[in-house]
This record gives sequence, C-alpha cells and structure tokens, in this order.
Amino acid sequence: MFINELPDDCLLAIFGYINSLYDLINCYKVCNKWSYLIAERTKKVKYLMEEPDYSSGSVYYQGYGRIDATCPSELFTNLMIVELNIRWETYLGSEEFVAFVRNQASLKGLIYSIDEPIEKYCDQLEMLSFNYIWPDFRLNGSSIKQLHTWNYQDFKKYTYYFPNLERLNIIVTDSYYDGPALKKLKILEMCFYSNRPDNCYGFQFMDSCPNLQSAHMTVNTNGLFVDEKLKHKCLQDLVIRFLDFDSTNWNNLRRLLRKYPNLKHLSLRTNRDMKDEHIEELVHILPKLVLLDVSGCDGVTQRAADYVKDHCARNGRSTKFYFNGNQNAIESDWPHLSSKKEKISRGYDFMKHCFLKKYQELPCFLIPDDY
Repeated sequence: MFINELPDDCLLAIFGYINSLYDLINCYKVCNKWSYLIAERTKKVKYLMEEPDYSSGSVYYQGYGRIDATCPSELFTNLMIVELNIRWETYLGSEEFVAFVRNQASLKGLIYSIDEPIEKYCDQLEMLSFNYIWPDFRLNGSSIKQLHTWNYQDFKKYTYYFPNLERLNIIVTDSYYDGPALKKLKILEMCFYSNRPDNCYGFQFMDSCPNLQSAHMTVNTNGLFVDEKLKHKCLQDLVIRFLDFDSTNWNNLRRLLRKYPNLKHLSLRTNRDMKDEHIEELVHILPKLVLLDVSGCDGVTQRAADYVKDHCARNGRSTKFYFNGNQNAIESDWPHLSSKKEKISRGYDFMKHCFLKKYQELPCFLIPDDY
C-alpha cells in the first residue's frame, strides 16, 4: 500500500507527530490532499517556538533556510504564542513576518528579540518577553499581564505603561524604586546584581506590590534594604536563592522574614551562613509554614530537622523540612512541583512551575488553564 492510499484519519495522525516548521511546509507542498490535511493539522497549533517541544500544539523552527512567505499565514491561523528572533528576517523577510504576526487574531504572547518597533505587535497582547525597551518605545500596555524583560532602569521609566501587570520577571541592578505601585502584581521573579555589597533593593521593590502572592528572588549581596514597617500579608510563596559566592547574614534575613507573616512555602537556598539555630528561630517567626527548603545551606544539619519535627508535634503543625540530608525527598513529597526547564509552562501556577527552579530556568510565560 502506498502512503497516499491511507485513510485521511491515519495521515492526520501521522502528521500530528511532525513538529518541525520546515517539514510541515514541505509536506504541505506535496499535493492537494496533503495540503488540506496539513492545514487541518496546523489549525491546532498554538505555539510557534525556536526550540523543540514535541507536543501536538507546538511547532518549532530551526535552521536558516528561506521560507515561502505565503505558507505560515496559510497554515497557522490560531497561534497563541510566537517566538521571534533575528532569524525571522532570513526566513520570511522583515515586512512579511511583521504582517504574519499582526494577522494572528488569537495571539496572546510574544517572545521577542528583534529590532523592529514593538508597537507593531502589541495591541492586544497579554504576555510579552523582550530584552530591552527601545528609545522610541510607544505602547499601550494596559492589556499586558505578564512581562519578562532584562532592563530594570528602562522598566522604571515606563512602569505606568503596565497598570495591569500580574506577573513580572526582571533583572535588577542596585537602584531604589520610587515608581507607581503595582497593585495587581501577584508573581514577581527578580534576579538582583549589585556592585554595592551592602544594598539589595529587590525587596524594597516588593514593597510597591501590595497584593503580591509569590516571589522568586536571586541575590548576590549580603546587605538587604528592609523597611520593617511594611508587612506583606498576602505573600504565601517565597524563594530566595543566594548566589554561591555570597550570602545574607541572619540578622538581615530575620528582619526581612518578619515582613511576611503568612508564608506557607519558603525556600532559602545556598546560604552559607545559615545554621541550625536560625532554623529553630525561623519556625517561630513563620507559624504558617508547610514547606521549608534550605537545600545547599551546609551549616544546617540533622539537628535542625529533629527540632522542626519535634516543634510541629508539640504545636499541632505540619511543616515539611528539607536540607542537604534529605533534599531529594522534596520531589517525591511534592510530585506536582516541576523542575523541568521550559520556555512556556501550561498552568498559571507559581508553585508548580517556579518554586524548585533557578532564576535562569524560569518560564517566560505561565499559560492560564482557560486559554
């Protein structure tokens, strides 16, 4: 039997395993029958990405070959996320890929690393990832709910463009934040690099996010700017990762953690100054903890684990505690928490997709379940 003698349903099932843009376009050009079936298959594609995903809803592109400009627009009519990089000028040409993106009525998110003016794409976007805000930046960003960017100084200038932000991922330098409050922000992911070891303003930035629920902070300094007068009663999930070459002393950390009395999930990773006695104090400071992870803190031993277990038994608490002695157990105790590195994660869930990961492994976008 020749392949073209297979029923359409069988061919569609086969085409469902093809995730390469180039392979799909080549199949599309074989004959009228294949053109129709490939078009049916690509109607289900929601994500056009640079790297392979291998799910039926995702297509990836790699290579530098020229693409027939008419094919992407004919094949992809229901895209939700598009990743654009400089190679697209090679694939389609500048004008063609601008038109292709603008014609995607269902587009919700753009991962963007090209030099085209950004306002061409952003009328209705809800998720945006880009490296820098260009000097001629002009955007009505009121629809943007998730923003992933590198340039903190430029973000401070244009914060007012994003009044409805719910999730922000950003790299920060040592700079005090005095911009507008981000009242709708629920998730903050921040990597802080400072040339001044006595000042980390990342947590001061959090003070401008009164309804924050989850935060992932990476710091390279042992000094924290802490305003103890402000409390964050909404914050439930907090990851603080200390870069291996530096740590934050316990006095500063104690002052910081007192700001978050309702924390349920806390990870303090690779703090070389953390000791058993600090853990004993910490469980009193944070009475609602159910998960405490101090993996990579070499000064924390079985003594701290025994204290947490005894404290919970005496006070009717249930706090799971992880340190170097049992750090692998966290994945079996909390199997829904993912450590898989991926550019987009399906499900708007900080604990599932962010809690176990390093900053550089965090997804650009969390795709809500109702999309």
